[in-house]
Amino acid sequence: MLFITIFLFLIEIDNAVSSGIIKGVDGVKNEITTSENNRTDTLLLEVFTSQYINYYAPKSGSVNLAWKIDNFPLEESVLWNENTKITDGLLYTPMEAHGDTFKVNLRVPVGSNLQYYFWTTKNKDGAYQEFWDLRSSGNITVKGVTTISKDAVYSKVEKKKESYILSKGWLIFFLSSGVYMLLYWIKKKRFNVIESTSVIEKVLFLGLSLAIIQAFARAEIIGVNPKSIIYDFGVIVKIIRGSFSDFLYVTVFVLLFIIAILLTKNTKTRKLIYWIFLFFALLSTLIAYTNITTVIYLGKPFTYQWLYYSGFLGSLDAKLALRENLSVSIVVNLIAYSLTLLIVASILHRVYQFVYLQKYVKYITFSLLGLALAALFIQAYRFEETWTQGQSENAITAMIYSTIKANSNSSFYSSKIPANIPPFNPIQSSVIKEPFPVLKNDQVKNVLFIVLESAGAVYFDGYGATYKLSPNLNRYANQALMFDQMYAHAPATNRSLVSILGSIYPYLSYKSLTQEAPEVEHPTLSSVLKTEGYRTSFFSSSDLRFQNCMQFLAHHGFDTIEDFSTIKCAKEFQLESGNYNEGNGIDDMCLADRLESWIDEDTTKNFFSMIWTVQGHYPYFFANEEEDFGVSNYNFNRYLNCLKHNDELIGKVMQVLEEKGLASTTLVVVTGDHGEAFGQHKQYGHGTALYEENLKVPLYFINPTLFRGERKSDIAGMKDLATTTLSLLGINPPLKWQGRDLLNTHSNEAFFFAPWSDYLFGYRKDYMKYIFNESQNTVEIYDLCADPNERINLFHDGMKDEIVNVRTRMAAWVQFQDKFVKEMLKEED
Repeated sequence: MLFITIFLFLIEIDNAVSSGIIKGVDGVKNEITTSENNRTDTLLLEVFTSQYINYYAPKSGSVNLAWKIDNFPLEESVLWNENTKITDGLLYTPMEAHGDTFKVNLRVPVGSNLQYYFWTTKNKDGAYQEFWDLRSSGNITVKGVTTISKDAVYSKVEKKKESYILSKGWLIFFLSSGVYMLLYWIKKKRFNVIESTSVIEKVLFLGLSLAIIQAFARAEIIGVNPKSIIYDFGVIVKIIRGSFSDFLYVTVFVLLFIIAILLTKNTKTRKLIYWIFLFFALLSTLIAYTNITTVIYLGKPFTYQWLYYSGFLGSLDAKLALRENLSVSIVVNLIAYSLTLLIVASILHRVYQFVYLQKYVKYITFSLLGLALAALFIQAYRFEETWTQGQSENAITAMIYSTIKANSNSSFYSSKIPANIPPFNPIQSSVIKEPFPVLKNDQVKNVLFIVLESAGAVYFDGYGATYKLSPNLNRYANQALMFDQMYAHAPATNRSLVSILGSIYPYLSYKSLTQEAPEVEHPTLSSVLKTEGYRTSFFSSSDLRFQNCMQFLAHHGFDTIEDFSTIKCAKEFQLESGNYNEGNGIDDMCLADRLESWIDEDTTKNFFSMIWTVQGHYPYFFANEEEDFGVSNYNFNRYLNCLKHNDELIGKVMQVLEEKGLASTTLVVVTGDHGEAFGQHKQYGHGTALYEENLKVPLYFINPTLFRGERKSDIAGMKDLATTTLSLLGINPPLKWQGRDLLNTHSNEAFFFAPWSDYLFGYRKDYMKYIFNESQNTVEIYDLCADPNERINLFHDGMKDEIVNVRTRMAAWVQFQDKFVKEMLKEED
């Protein structure tokens, strides 16, 4: 551990001179972090002054100043200036554009140390950037009213997800090389005779080096700053505890190769085994350090299921992630860590040889070292983890395990269902004795679905949020029927697409129906209405090539299918710096224009159209001036702006229908395809969990002649939308459908599924919600009435009977749906 301590101490020195290097924002945040809890009383200054900062950036369209005052808590500093937010350890203040120059006036204490950086979020054309111009950054002592003027230095951008430790690979390499050269000099001076090294010794010390290198990477993942080892050796215990899975992997890895060597007598074969071992050791090092960024994105290592979901790295999102993680800087640092693995192995072996040559000292040294390691591991074993299992899981074993489990089913698929349990009925519900009061009107013929991408109900006005995002939906609420408990069955777009159109639960596999069988013979809302003589269309502002969605739609009754690549729109979103060669989205408002022109093409027939937005999906494209919703996370604020923009889309569509006299004859269904998380349960995005923010979406049925502002509180799902729509139109649903009529029936249960991180199964009955992680064998239970934010897990060992009953119900659903889809696919074959 001594050489690591020396390295970390030298890293502190390196940080003082590294401000001229372009690196990722995570690196910036770590680099300028100071001890806020140990604030020095002598820096409690009462005199404030204005610090003017001008930034000439002719290629930028939107710039924020990221800054911090040393030894002042962020919670205090944020109050000094208006429109300033705290995000991940920095203060962010927007700079005001004056031509090509961006200006800001900071109110800061005289005598304080100001660190500042420039963050460009959009270029001059409005395209999104993540550009940190650290070459123009600075660190000054505030002396009075002064002006700082800087010119932007536009160079290749390092992505903000690059880890801090990964960015230091080159430094660790040079430092370890220095230590090795020192030991080499000592060997020449004092130890002239050292025995040659056996193959097994090489494997052992390379394995020990691999364990140390892996633990170093694990430190950042579990939220431990390795630099703190310098003044707190207790941190070593935390790192060891978090690295147990890595140590187990390395131990098994080393033992397998040692056994192979021992079983081989041929010298050449032994050398070949060693070179194979070396290759996999280097590969393990590369994976360990790229895993840091993976855990930042997904909360756990990359799995086979995520590989499949990303189209085996062929989707645009996957390409973006790859390019973000394969910059020149990252590749250089990965190579540096790979070389460091070899150098550290040589250092350890050399130190071992030095000690071994000391006849009596070696026994004392090795004994004390063994006792110290045993004490550390015992203490680590007793240490209570403060991180998730995904943060401490070895990346290689996670991938191997997920690959093995990819085509095997959880116990829900195979558990025996008691004979007294009736067969699962997908439309099970109770008929309402007094049907929901709908004003019947035979003139309602047209149907329009507006599906909002990643639109969580928790953010909408009508569902209790306070962001004031939906003035148009609020305006039409008195012409609508709202559903308080509407869920996606799986937090993924293509799953919801199949459920909405096909009125079925999703395929309970990491595989996708649209990907595996886009031409599957199954009736959909579009195909049924086309048979009834309707014109049909599907318009999306995203890329419908994802998971073969375009092909699926083409084979299920849509006459016209267009996406971002064919819809004419003046606002086409692009990410800069080569992340995309083409735009991957257009302004959602262009969907309203395309819908209007399509309606005008033929006014003699009834129509069914579906428009599906994109701006609610990461990276939350938004071209207009952003409104400040008072949230600390910039992505979250941008997301809320996108949702409000979608509400404007709804208003525009309703205006089009009213102007054409179609409002009274058109049923408008507004919903989301799934939700979106912003840290509520330490997760972001939508696909990795089954919490309310991932699954619960808004649902409005809008028509001025049918509804008068009613609300319905029973549980609804995506599979019910098509069935309910046909019921309103007086058309009988196909027998294969699994949906129920939401207006004339009542249900108190829902089923959920997500296979992309762990195998997650969810069930809601009345207000009780159950989440089963079949990969980790854990259970979560929440009372949504008393705890709507799912903060208190009620599960305990005394709930055995209740869990058995719920699991039996879940197994009945899983086995029914698994058989249903497999028979459907068999018919297709």
